Amino acid sequence: MTTLETTAENDVKPLGLLRWVMTAYLGFGAILFWLLDKVGTAVWQIFAEPNPIVVTVGAAVVSVVTTFALYKNERINQVTYDVIGELTKVTWPSRNETQAATIVVIIASIIAAIVIGFMDAAWSKLTDLIY
Repeated sequence: MTTLETTAENDVKPLGLLRWVMTAYLGFGAILFWLLDKVGTAVWQIFAEPNPIVVTVGAAVVSVVTTFALYKNERINQVTYDVIGELTKVTWPSRNETQAATIVVIIASIIAAIVIGFMDAAWSKLTDLIY
């Protein structure tokens, strides 16, 4: 039995992990396509005026083939399922917890900026006296 079948049987919801795995691979393919399109255009500009259709089609072909090859690779696919399976176990903070934590970070940053500002001013005065 393959990993895909084993994982799909363990899911209570239809397309539970499979939905997220496919989304991850599609996202990877889209980012790879964008990156290859930009890099291909930049490299081609070094030698001549790039043909955008050739660069875009080439980037699309390479990204589709790479993404499909990664999906078909058993080890990489297993790692993807493991990562997404672990992410489903994460307890994400609520909106109120996130807002409270954000306020704490902002206040701590302001306090740190004030302390560092005072230390900088004191060090500046001290070095002015020395020089």
